[in-house]
Amino acid sequence: TGYAGGLATEEGKVCYHNWSRIADYGKLGHGEVVGMTIPESSIGDFAKVYFSLFTDKGERVDPMDRGGEYRSLLGLPGGSNHPMYPTVLEAANEKGMKLVLGKGNDPDTLGKKMVFVMDSNKFPFYQAEVYHQFHDDFQSPAYGKAYNDLVKGAFRDGRVKDSGCPDRFPTLDA
Repeated sequence: TGYAGGLATEEGKVCYHNWSRIADYGKLGHGEVVGMTIPESSIGDFAKVYFSLFTDKGERVDPMDRGGEYRSLLGLPGGSNHPMYPTVLEAANEKGMKLVLGKGNDPDTLGKKMVFVMDSNKFPFYQAEVYHQFHDDFQSPAYGKAYNDLVKGAFRDGRVKDSGCPDRFPTLDA
């Protein structure tokens, strides 16, 4: 879990809203995202699953979250110039969604049936704070302790790192 799509950082940091007002992702123009590395041969399958997560009206499942921080973003190295972009476009079209090239600090997509496509080389992923990793969402039943505890191993082996932002570290011992 993390942030992307903004034009700025504060000393290389992008952080969740915090009392210290340090590098607030919303004020820096970033959106909430999930960072992942997908083999090029699987991008088409990923795109079908990604667009299936939108409602039949092309809305995200959390319409109570509003604003640019919650816009729909999809990052590809090279953006629309990525070799698999046509496959992503096809999956979007099948769902009745429009792909728009993101320019950074873009507005909310709610009610527009659209997703901003970002060049992930120009708009990189910034990992969110440790406490945001492997936690429950607000739309589903709790995922359970086994899922929530995955952060411990990921932190120990370096897949999750201290972001340098104000954080509420979960208990990472055990």
